[in-house]
Formats: sequence, structure tokens, C-alpha cells
Amino acid sequence: GEVRCSLDKDIPFRLRSSQGNYYSVVTARELDREQVSEYNVTVRAADGGSPALQSSAVLALRVLDVNDN
Repeated sequence: GEVRCSLDKDIPFRLRSSQGNYYSVVTARELDREQVSEYNVTVRAADGGSPALQSSAVLALRVLDVNDN
């Protein structure tokens, strides 16, 4: 069946749909490590079945600064 995925609002990431029910988490805008160095991004997935099944996972993402030595 069809699976729908979503992310939390107001984060600089978005989901990009791939082939089938596969998704990639990609940046939606430029990241600045000096403002926010870590993100905990919750990915939620739900199907359209009856009863509907759902699951979630938290991705711990650390931002690195390319200007740091």
C-alpha cells in the first residue's frame, strides 16, 4: 500500500520522494552551525490501511562547519 512520510515543521530539512516508498531527508535551506549545531529530526510514516499502521524514527544530525580547521 501507499506510505506517507512527514517531518516536523519549522526545520531546515524536507523529504524527497524516491522510487516506490523510499524517501531521502535533504536540506531545505542553508545550515549555519554557529546558530544550530545539532538537530533531532523525527520522521513519521503511516499507511492508508484499516487499521492504519504508523511508525516514527528520530535522526540525530550534527552540522559541521566547512570553515573550521
